[in-house]
Amino acid sequence: MRITRLAILAPLLLAATAAARAPRYAVVHGWPILPPGRVLGPCSGVAVSGRGEVFVLHRGNRGTDARAMAAVKEPVVEVFDAASGRLLREWGAGLFVVPHGISIGPDGHVWITDTGSNQVFEFTPDGTLLRTLGERGVAGADATHFDRPTDVAPLADGSFYVADGYGNSRVMKFAADGTLLFQWGSHGAGPGQFDIPHALAIDAGHRVYVADRANGRVQLFDAKGRYLAQWKSPAIGRPFGLALLPGKRIAILDGGANPDKVPDHDGVTIAGLDGREIAHFGRIGNQDGQFWIAHDIAADRAGNLYIVDIAGQRVQKFVRR
Repeated sequence: MRITRLAILAPLLLAATAAARAPRYAVVHGWPILPPGRVLGPCSGVAVSGRGEVFVLHRGNRGTDARAMAAVKEPVVEVFDAASGRLLREWGAGLFVVPHGISIGPDGHVWITDTGSNQVFEFTPDGTLLRTLGERGVAGADATHFDRPTDVAPLADGSFYVADGYGNSRVMKFAADGTLLFQWGSHGAGPGQFDIPHALAIDAGHRVYVADRANGRVQLFDAKGRYLAQWKSPAIGRPFGLALLPGKRIAILDGGANPDKVPDHDGVTIAGLDGREIAHFGRIGNQDGQFWIAHDIAADRAGNLYIVDIAGQRVQKFVRR
């Protein structure tokens, strides 16, 4: 069998072409701009509004201990200008026990989950409270209670999904008025089961992506919660956060908690919506461009990424090159 030089080189050329087309991200040094001497608390959530504002959720001096049920005294929502990194405003003092996830709906409303109080909150962009779901300090598994909810995915029609979460291992779908429509999931590792459903994303085709953290996979469902597929790989690791990107792509944030992968965990995998992995960057560390318990990720309309970490107590911006 005759093998030509072109046949030998073809796979290498295809790989080189694919690598050249893979997105590359670079950290923006000096972003954001904080007041002198100011340090954020453990950063657990990040979201980007349609107005180009980056909302960062942190815990002030609070860790994850909710036993005292005392609210964090200082503001825990910091709003930055996406372009300049300038701090625009802050709010949320005295409202949350252990703030966890933050999302922004098509209407600009801000949703925050509190794993300490077992509640979900809806706010205006300036911090005016609009609605509270769940009973403060009371965990439950019915239609009006949560057990350490992690994330919210609001939709254009006012309905929303809730990942609930650390305690209940379920995903819930609510109508715009807060009525529970349906739910799915139980604790386990099978299709449609969860071990910490930590983050949600909804694409234009209404598919629901769930970061199934402790199971080390992303699960996909249709709008009614019917199981479609799962993605699981060493690069994905233990997914903590999800962010949909332009060009039918998704960013999957590996938050670590996996000692077998040190120092290769705490990174970002860029994948197509078919699960095909396109690129990967990041590793554990406290230098610029590294992460220390990476916890959430968000993207703006240009595809730039914003990533927060717990131990690093910061938010970083990455621009696509």
